[in-house]
Amino acid sequence: MLNVREWDCLAHRKEQERKPLTLNLGSQKANLDEQVEQIYEQTRTAICSYLLCLGVPSSQAPEVTQEVFLRLYQSMKEGQTIENKRAWLFRVAHNLGLTVRAREKSFQTVSPDWDRLVHPSGLSPEHEMLDREKNERVAAAIDKLSAQQRNCLYLRSEGLRYREIAAVIGISPSAVNEFLRRAISRLAEALSE
Repeated sequence: MLNVREWDCLAHRKEQERKPLTLNLGSQKANLDEQVEQIYEQTRTAICSYLLCLGVPSSQAPEVTQEVFLRLYQSMKEGQTIENKRAWLFRVAHNLGLTVRAREKSFQTVSPDWDRLVHPSGLSPEHEMLDREKNERVAAAIDKLSAQQRNCLYLRSEGLRYREIAAVIGISPSAVNEFLRRAISRLAEALSE
């Protein structure tokens, strides 16, 4: 499991390693359908996972994910300039997710798949057991975070910068900083137990 102090570094490294949402289609006159399809392939899993984290029912998350990309297609077709498509997609997903969640009388948030950030290792069974126990403590600590802290932490793990997270959630960058500081502090406490 990750050292909590390395959490922000991991997000930064992941951001650096992540393929930017650039279009590798060869010509300047790339078909709009192909552009949106390529963006969809690069980000659909992250968007769907974020919607589940927001509390969108798992039966509706794929449908809402498709709606997010439909809105991207419509906006691009209308000629709207979207400088940071990834942040724009998360913002639209956030708004749609809150709308869907508000329509539901009861909802249950689903913990995102944090394990996808951890790379498998060739550790001994003892070390794997210790890592599993540490992961369980961290998962329990993540469950105790506020919704805002979890959302900020998830978006940061997806490589979004503080100002992008602020735009997605609709809060100030300083609030994002504070939510992340508190979340990381609680995770560090869980690891030191």
